Amino acid sequence: MNKRWAALALAAVLLLSASRAFALTEDQAARANSYFAGMFDRAEVVSGGVLVTRQGQRVYSFFWGGQSKSAAHPVTEKTVFKVASVTKLIAAVGVMQLVEEGKLSLDAPLCRSDGTPIRNPRYPNKDVTLRQAMSHTTSLLPAAPYIGAPRWERIDETDKTYFSSAAPGSAYAYANLNGGILCSEIERATGQNFNTYMTEQIFEPLGINASFSAHLLPDPTRLANTYDPQGLVYQSAARYIELDAAEYDPACDPASHYRASVGGLYISLEGLEKIGVALAGNGTADGVRLLSPGSVRLMRQDQSLLPGSSVTGQSPYGLCTYRVEIEGRVWYGHQGRWEGLLADLFYEPESETVVVFVMNGLAVSFSGKEIATRPERAIAYVSRWIEDAQPSFVVVEGE
Repeated sequence: MNKRWAALALAAVLLLSASRAFALTEDQAARANSYFAGMFDRAEVVSGGVLVTRQGQRVYSFFWGGQSKSAAHPVTEKTVFKVASVTKLIAAVGVMQLVEEGKLSLDAPLCRSDGTPIRNPRYPNKDVTLRQAMSHTTSLLPAAPYIGAPRWERIDETDKTYFSSAAPGSAYAYANLNGGILCSEIERATGQNFNTYMTEQIFEPLGINASFSAHLLPDPTRLANTYDPQGLVYQSAARYIELDAAEYDPACDPASHYRASVGGLYISLEGLEKIGVALAGNGTADGVRLLSPGSVRLMRQDQSLLPGSSVTGQSPYGLCTYRVEIEGRVWYGHQGRWEGLLADLFYEPESETVVVFVMNGLAVSFSGKEIATRPERAIAYVSRWIEDAQPSFVVVEGE
């Protein structure tokens, strides 16, 4: 009798678990392959791919082209791309880890290396904060330089290079330098080089082939060339590795390191997928906890609606997390655009659906929207699976 009840209990547990696992039908997968092949072909894409996961399980994959036009290495989930501004979302995970540990505060004033607060000179009594940087409400100008160390001490009321006329926290304006601040803050809080910290706290625990310097990738042989809109090599994998090896600064230098967290991440498609799974769910992927559930939710929220927030104006970004409604559902994530490269990581937390989308050597120019037309169409296409995908159940025979 006990044996029978044990079998029934096991069956119930497995059935409950399986009800959360979804699989596309053969017809759905075939139609998806045709859809994405048409999309990539019309855009004259050199390489790229699409991964879709649901509640931590991959339900679809599509790959196009190779790591280069001439090499016999087709794109797979292991292929590494430079993902431009998707970097900011990944860097934000590192920032939120330090917020959880109390080593960073979202609303404390950002300071220069000498401890002097960073100020918009038109508002000398208004703090510029990390929360503002992550929601793009610092009042930094979109074209504010970020390649080298900003010359904060030289900024005065005549400045037209760094700050706008808006008060810090009051208005949205996407600025790459906001993303660069994340690198500086992580180094200041940890005393570690940004790449070292991110590798030890995120990439290595998840077994991800990723780095902010190509020569430090665990497996650099997986790195793809980047192609421009004409389908020509913009930067070869070999050249990335050569340049990064020559220019890499292993020191912790928060006064100067502003470039890496803007768009310098090299990461595999499956690496983006794993981080997406953590953000779409409870902060965990592959049994590794990156963030608490509360931090994951906070990254998605409108920061201007939170009590005591240093952000007072609305922004489409939570904390380095863009919000967009597609097919009646709100999706969260980030896009990267650079030359002919288009990279996206978006997720829908209610269904825990994650979409990774990369086009490399895209021939058509990008739109001015926060999400370009093609990944938006891809997300819309996948959105229908949230309702249509059929559950696949595990059948356990009782005794």
